[in-house]
Amino acid sequence: MKIKVKIFSGGVKEENMEVSSDSTYEELLESLHINPEIVLVFSNGVPVPLDEKVSRDSVEILRVVTGG
Repeated sequence: MKIKVKIFSGGVKEENMEVSSDSTYEELLESLHINPEIVLVFSNGVPVPLDEKVSRDSVEILRVVTGG
């Protein structure tokens, strides 16, 4: 299935991707070479658990910045 992915990390990168219907968000991050510990994943503006299957909608990946 095709999904639209937006990556917010110091800018916005958009791409359309083909993923299998049983892929999880964690597998999606792995295919993009993104460490799941430094991002939050949203589907239609709602946070999703990484072990959930990717929906047919758009996916937003937001890099989390921490520090003190």
